[in-house]
Amino acid sequence: MRAWFIFTVLGLAVAGCSGSSPQPEPNDGGLDAGPAPLVQAAHTSTLALGADGGWLYVVNPDSDSISVVDLSARALAQEIPLGAERPALDADGGSYTPAVMPRALALSPDGRTLYATGERSGKLHVIDLASGVVTGSVAVGSEPFGLVVSPDGASVFVACAQDGTVVRVDALALQVTARTAVGSKPWALGFSPDGAQLLATHLLDGSVTALEPESLAVQGTWSIPDVAPRGDKRLAHGQVRGLYDLAARPGAGEVWVAHALLGTDTPQPALDFESTAFPSLSLFHADGTFEQTLSTDAQDVPGIDGAFTDVVSGPRALAFTPDGAFALVVDMDSEDVLVVDAERHVESSLLRPLPGHMPEGLVLSADGKTAYLDERNTGDVAVIDVDRSSGAPRLSLDGPPIARLASDPMPPQLRFGQHLFYSANSGEFPLTQNHWIACATCHMEGRSDAVTWRFGQGPRDTPSNAGGMRGTGFLFRTADRSVVQDYWPTIDTEQGGHFGAASPNDPVLGPLLDAIAAYVNQAIPLPVPPTTDPAKVARGQVLFQSAAVGCATCHSGPRFTDSGAGNPALDLTGPLTLYDVGTCVSTGAFPDVAHEDIQGHPRQACLFDTPSLNGIADSAPYLHDGSAATLRDSLLQTRGTMGDISALSDDDLDDLVEYLRSL
Repeated sequence: MRAWFIFTVLGLAVAGCSGSSPQPEPNDGGLDAGPAPLVQAAHTSTLALGADGGWLYVVNPDSDSISVVDLSARALAQEIPLGAERPALDADGGSYTPAVMPRALALSPDGRTLYATGERSGKLHVIDLASGVVTGSVAVGSEPFGLVVSPDGASVFVACAQDGTVVRVDALALQVTARTAVGSKPWALGFSPDGAQLLATHLLDGSVTALEPESLAVQGTWSIPDVAPRGDKRLAHGQVRGLYDLAARPGAGEVWVAHALLGTDTPQPALDFESTAFPSLSLFHADGTFEQTLSTDAQDVPGIDGAFTDVVSGPRALAFTPDGAFALVVDMDSEDVLVVDAERHVESSLLRPLPGHMPEGLVLSADGKTAYLDERNTGDVAVIDVDRSSGAPRLSLDGPPIARLASDPMPPQLRFGQHLFYSANSGEFPLTQNHWIACATCHMEGRSDAVTWRFGQGPRDTPSNAGGMRGTGFLFRTADRSVVQDYWPTIDTEQGGHFGAASPNDPVLGPLLDAIAAYVNQAIPLPVPPTTDPAKVARGQVLFQSAAVGCATCHSGPRFTDSGAGNPALDLTGPLTLYDVGTCVSTGAFPDVAHEDIQGHPRQACLFDTPSLNGIADSAPYLHDGSAATLRDSLLQTRGTMGDISALSDDDLDDLVEYLRSL
């Protein structure tokens, strides 16, 4: 079976930095970074490498720290804490929530300063590498991720996912000097080769925003089109989601974007692991014009000759060889590194298996002979030899991985569950087939993929797992399941796993489900709410709690749901608190239907469980079928089914929406 891999064509080349200096040596005060120019691709990364090749810097999201690795000694030189204390389980042993959660970093051009975005702190953190300590921070917005430094080092650019903004920070004054709204979930940032444009991917809507760096004025939107069905469900197609990285190809006038295609047109029971999702790369011309989509397809589809010989899944990061002839693609879910011939758009080679788990980033040395791979779950860095002696790169592991944590603060059960949640490595566990689908394929970042699937029960929007399922009552939209372990049918159907009804009690499979449940319930934090207007939030809270409006009648308690009320054991036989809120799909090609829950109890088509409202700002679109694009739309669609929302003014609705966004 060949891989399902998609390409499209974009055109920018990467602007590199040059120069070298003697390798800095550790001293009693920390790290004497010296004036070391850096080797950095001008795009967001989880790693940064000094131009002299002596030092590697890596973010540790689950440990609230930055690791400094001495590459000559192949050892951790220093772990720089970003939080006041190391992350740990809450006092009640319930949740594991890092306070900072650094996600990306970048070096200043002189190699003296390291910048890191803190997804949960909402800040850009600044580290002086000579002393090895944090020297400052600046609040930039809600859930910053993407990060790049201007070529002259004067400005740092940050993408704030929850606020939908890109900000510019003055590197010297450490002040925000510009802020521009760019739309939903900006994620990775990168520069055009001439530095004339700053590019921002959008994680969940298939687009890239181009901005002028000095003014941050939006200059245009580059759109990756969805790919229509191609006759066989196994041929790559679907909605564009998961734009995790973009990189300019050196010397070629192209920009490549890593993402996925989700085949939401295929209904169950036909929907399976081969038709759910298709890893993709898209290319644009330098002016933002989309050129084409190239795909690889199954060997057993008549008349189709795929371009790639291996199935991969979960592309997360891109890096090009210095001559731009080959792209290295880090695949988090299938746990491998794919080498792509950038001229011919075909697979050149694949490195699999990797020594660790959850690969999230990669950086190449200046000469392109060595790659360093961030393996987040195992807390190490894999060193990869890139052999170009025969022309095309051949990848091989260069010794054992380098441990980058002094100790791991995440409890082993949660760490194991994290590995399973993000893994499509069918060589290790029976969670999937042919390295295809992981839990995280659809639950991107542990949350939602923002699409609606054609499940057996009817159209179903992907719910977020953020904050866990504890306290939210029953699961699945019509109370079909009660615990995370009940999702074994999802593993079997969409992921191609081999679990079955007996698996929760199986001595081998049961612990796998338990570990996934522990990770989902304890270690996927609720989103940080977007920046809101406190006055509007206060007014909206009064409206929400008003008996006349009626929201709090059903959305009650700490998780804002009455699901499971009167049934604390969540017994699927009842009693059940379900509602017809006027959103049932009763017409069209794919309606809601009566069905059975996981234990065989009947469920009506149009009676729905009350969802939790925690983190609701992050889970668009809304309602069970994703038919409401915005929170305001969801309120208007359910008008008349609760209280007297129809009597609210536009200003009242704005206040109510602002309160919901704050939850």
